[in-house]
Amino acid sequence: MTSARRAVLIYNPVSGHGHLDSWNALFVALLLERGWRVLALTPDPVALSQRLEQKGLAASRNLQILDWNSDRHRLVNSLRDLWKRWDKFGDLYFYRRPGSEASADLPFLEIWKRRFFQATVPFLFRLSYFIYTRYLRLRTRNNGQETSDTRQDYGDCPLVMSQRVVRALGKARWSPAVAFNMYMDTYSRSPSRWSEFGRVNNLRWAGIRFVPPAEAEDPWYGVPLWRGACVLDEEVCRSYSQALPDKCFEYLPDITEAALPERQSAITQEIVRRANGRRIVFLGGSIGGQKNLARWIELIDLADPQKWFFVQLGEIHRNTLTADDIAALDKTLAAPPDNLLLHPEYLADEKVFNEAINVSDVIFAVYRDFRISSNLLGKAAHFRKPILVSDRYLLGQRVRQYGIGCAVDEDDAASILSGLVTAISHPPSEEGFSRYRADFSAKELVHRLENFLQKCSK
Repeated sequence: MTSARRAVLIYNPVSGHGHLDSWNALFVALLLERGWRVLALTPDPVALSQRLEQKGLAASRNLQILDWNSDRHRLVNSLRDLWKRWDKFGDLYFYRRPGSEASADLPFLEIWKRRFFQATVPFLFRLSYFIYTRYLRLRTRNNGQETSDTRQDYGDCPLVMSQRVVRALGKARWSPAVAFNMYMDTYSRSPSRWSEFGRVNNLRWAGIRFVPPAEAEDPWYGVPLWRGACVLDEEVCRSYSQALPDKCFEYLPDITEAALPERQSAITQEIVRRANGRRIVFLGGSIGGQKNLARWIELIDLADPQKWFFVQLGEIHRNTLTADDIAALDKTLAAPPDNLLLHPEYLADEKVFNEAINVSDVIFAVYRDFRISSNLLGKAAHFRKPILVSDRYLLGQRVRQYGIGCAVDEDDAASILSGLVTAISHPPSEEGFSRYRADFSAKELVHRLENFLQKCSK
């Protein structure tokens, strides 16, 4: 059977964070271009449609975007949506994120409203989570699913995924040969939950594991119709294939979108204006504990403010930061240095994100204890910008292999500053960037992905 006659369900469980929406659209587009019929299920169909429109594929006859909220239990959906809104609102005030401050320049009523929320929301937020976790444990006991490690239950529920897919497929034009989950890292690792999924599931499944454990121990591999997984690390792929020869595993190159907006965005104009000829150092994406904020801010303090300008773009996940990160961040927020532009919000348009990189001189990716891949290497190669990474793990290995930047000591700001200077004085060669782009291309990815899906659908 050819790919033109096959259908695949692309299930995207998370939207509005990092580059997940971008990758979802990228996979859908690549498969459509290869002749697959694609059923897409995502919580933000508008984000998917807009990205596919830019690629000229939104009206493809081989595409059907299914209804994420086709669940028959509308009340349940409404309660889930209400909980999500409360979770986002409570998170804002519980962790004192930007936007919760009652600064003196706000209108009088807004100041008092924020003060009221500051006084009440943290307690109510903590109480709601206390009740919620008790509910989860009670439901687990009632279903005979209690596990020794209740922390595993806090991930997304695979049974909810299965139920959502079954209801959405009721209006699908095709029957998928395989369902592919775009982000397996968000799911519960409770074996009992996956056993329950296995009892009701009748589809072949596979997915991407961005942060795979050292051993192939994820509980979904015990589900008979769970066919396998894609990973972004060749060594992990080989290890998993040897450990579970009856499953399918594939290495995918960590590629990236590199499109730019037609007109320069306001935020990029502000970067260029404020940099005023200084070298621009870029840190962006989902700003969590792995981003090494303490060393980033220490680097800003060490660097000559007359020569260097720093840009930090992306939503800050304060609850994942270390104590050192929080202390450094709060100090910076209280007295922002002149040579730093900080935009602590998610950028929905990846073109603007790319544009900010394109006007920068160096990319900072010296992450803390970061063992996995990052598509910032792809952006560095495409825009020909040297990238700084930790000298440990996969990123250090790839930067050294392709010569596209500098690998430095992630715990030493002086080492990072030295790497910064070297990246400018001895920039990478075009040959290194070119080799990286060839090995981490869309053509290479779709070739591997298509072979993987064909194996999984057998």
